[in-house]
Amino acid sequence: KQWYQRRVAITAGEYSHLFILFVSLTMDKLVLVLLLCSAGLSRGNDDLGNLTDALVSFHERLRMLPEDMFEIQVDLGKFAASEEIKEHAVDLAQEIRSSLNDLASDVYNLRFLVDKLSEREKGNEEEECSSWYLGMNLNPSDGHIMGYETGWSDDTSIGTQEGALTRDYLNQTVWNMPAKYIAIVRHHQGRLDAVKVFTFKHWGLSLSHRFKDTDPGRNIVTEGGPVFEYSVPGAHNLGDDPIFSVEGDLAFNWGYSRNGARLVLTGGHLSGADEDDDNTHGFGNNFWVRPKMVEDPEASSDWTHEISNIQDCPLQGCAGVKGVKMQGTDHGSGSSLKSGPVYGNYAIYISDETPSFPTDSAILGINVNVCED
Repeated sequence: KQWYQRRVAITAGEYSHLFILFVSLTMDKLVLVLLLCSAGLSRGNDDLGNLTDALVSFHERLRMLPEDMFEIQVDLGKFAASEEIKEHAVDLAQEIRSSLNDLASDVYNLRFLVDKLSEREKGNEEEECSSWYLGMNLNPSDGHIMGYETGWSDDTSIGTQEGALTRDYLNQTVWNMPAKYIAIVRHHQGRLDAVKVFTFKHWGLSLSHRFKDTDPGRNIVTEGGPVFEYSVPGAHNLGDDPIFSVEGDLAFNWGYSRNGARLVLTGGHLSGADEDDDNTHGFGNNFWVRPKMVEDPEASSDWTHEISNIQDCPLQGCAGVKGVKMQGTDHGSGSSLKSGPVYGNYAIYISDETPSFPTDSAILGINVNVCED
């Protein structure tokens, strides 16, 4: 805050020194070494534009490190060494990965502040617009099943822009963009029905990175609950909707025994890690998958399902009798998976600029802009 208020008094050459000071006050030794080794950030910059470019470059390199550490963590688990040593090594790799995530978030915050400083120095008083970008759309009855193992973490685009808001869709460019905010929008042919916006705990990481973080998984990725929510007057089917009927934060890669759900809310039932109850419900589900694996070649196509509604129907005593209520027909042939009404398509948007989502636009698009005078 003090740095921001002093923007006029700070000369361009001072920014690099302030950055190192910021780092030394907030990061551990590992982080400091990483920063000092980063070309460009330890040198003076002629203006804020150059500093912004340097931060963008540094952040792009940095945000890949947790994913690299995850691969190291997976490889460590393959060694047939002493279990005690291997467990310690895997735990240490997990600790380093967590620290790198924190660092990426902090650098992203700094990058955001410098962007704002640059805008203020330019004295631009014209209308400012922020953007939301469409990363995914789920249509639970289009014949394509976005279960636990499809799309979320396999670096493959799905669908076309023409059908982006009417069929299953995933844009890998957006999926790999850093994000601070995530919006989940229920809609009908692009016409908004309900929306919730959340703030990520760790800013500056992509959805691709977050959905690849499956081991140990079970990650609560946002904090503070929805920062914005809205439903149109008279909206139907909100009582058991997997997003709009429950409170809490978003959790990704919720694995439990041989089951997994890619996106759920913490206000719903979250099964224990070893609890095989088929009773956590949300987006991207499978009742027979090894959820800690980024890709499981043995995942069952019979038990995959795209969207399941909020319900208390555990495997013992309910699922085998009444069945588990799905939205639509996009699910496998498992005997307890029961087709149901479609409440709408669900679009996932990301932004690194604004927590506000427009509710007065008649039709959604690939990009949604929020403008302020």
